[in-house]
Amino acid sequence: MTKEIIHELKPKLDPSDKDNEQPEVDAVSRKLFMDVAPSIVKINLDDGSGSGFAIDKDGDIATDAHVVLGSKHLTVVTSDGKSYNAKIKALDDLNDLAIIKIDGEVPKTLKPLELGDSKTLKPDDNVWGFGHPNGWDPMYVSPGYFRNTESGQDVLNAEGQKTQDNAKKILDKMTPKEREESQAELKRPMFNALVNIQHGSSGGPIVDRAGKVVGIADLSNLDSDSDFTPVETLKALMNEKTPKFTFNYKTIDNKPTLTDITRTTVGDYRPPFEDKLIVQKDDKFVNPKPNSDGKTRDGYYNKLFL
Repeated sequence: MTKEIIHELKPKLDPSDKDNEQPEVDAVSRKLFMDVAPSIVKINLDDGSGSGFAIDKDGDIATDAHVVLGSKHLTVVTSDGKSYNAKIKALDDLNDLAIIKIDGEVPKTLKPLELGDSKTLKPDDNVWGFGHPNGWDPMYVSPGYFRNTESGQDVLNAEGQKTQDNAKKILDKMTPKEREESQAELKRPMFNALVNIQHGSSGGPIVDRAGKVVGIADLSNLDSDSDFTPVETLKALMNEKTPKFTFNYKTIDNKPTLTDITRTTVGDYRPPFEDKLIVQKDDKFVNPKPNSDGKTRDGYYNKLFL
């Protein structure tokens, strides 16, 4: 009987043409891979891809906001290789989280992951990341270790004084409410883990030894030093009473097509993500649309987005 290949993502590892050249994984990683695989999806966009995971039996899938924004069409590819159209259902722009929903009948093979508790993690606890790095079709597992909790500001500080100075210049140009939101974003809770995550893994889960989700992949310096949004933030979005945004779709060429995102609160806010770097071109994130003055703004640590 042919042994199923478990793809393990290691630093600077390229996908091999020969499956038997894939590195062997330990027994715990192998079991988790088999348990988690039916829950992981690849999210295809107009230009690029990301990762996500099922959170219930109704076709709801968690991912990062920066994965799905900037794309009119979303396609979810399940572990059996089948594709399904999807729509954005909920969005938390401050914590870079989104929930999308499969449009139509939900595949029975899609298995929701159980949500755990990131606050129980201790330094050097084993954790595993899952996703589709670089848009590769095989799902990869990344064994690693939890390190510590931190904030977006901590990530910014780690980037050096030049990056901090650029961030301050951006904040100074914002309206008061824009600045308030950006400062809140820098205070958002995150946690650091020594897990190898690469572009395309954004939105994938990080799980503990029991296979429960403790975080969502968000930032990485591609040196196996990654930052994750804690699962508690996802739980809050799932239980949100008053949605911050509404999403308008039209069916074009038999596909649900995003035509507009409207902020439900009023004030001199920017349109969602307009002054953030959410579209990747030539390894650089650029704005999908200019600001009202016809110019675009540089981001701060957004260049780290996966």
